[in-house]
Amino acid sequence: MGRKGRVERRKDIRYKAIEGAYAAMGPNSQKLGQIVDISRGGLCFKYIDASNDDKDFGTQQEDLIFLSSMGHYVGDLPFKTVGDYLVTNAPSFSFMKIRKRHGQFFDLSVKQLFDLDCYLRDNVSEPVQ
Repeated sequence: MGRKGRVERRKDIRYKAIEGAYAAMGPNSQKLGQIVDISRGGLCFKYIDASNDDKDFGTQQEDLIFLSSMGHYVGDLPFKTVGDYLVTNAPSFSFMKIRKRHGQFFDLSVKQLFDLDCYLRDNVSEPVQ
């Protein structure tokens, strides 16, 4: 089914992230990359896959994610991966695999929601169409 045929299930408006907005899975992961889009409910980010494993990553794994940019840091956000796949239209460097990880935040405290709102205020541009 094409992109136009999909039903949007997200309840929060997604916004394009500005240049320099990064996400990192943590604390013991090597998944760090630029945020593609983000909302109060979750985000998508690109990262370089340093593993030698070609399989798609399982979904619904729970972890923590950290957000950063110039002057901003939000840490320890509970994060559930809902999709992770190889980006096939990236320039093909034989030694670098680019992946996209999609996920949602869950069980955020009031302080985490406040910190996330502050991050969104200063690190997004226009809504994703």
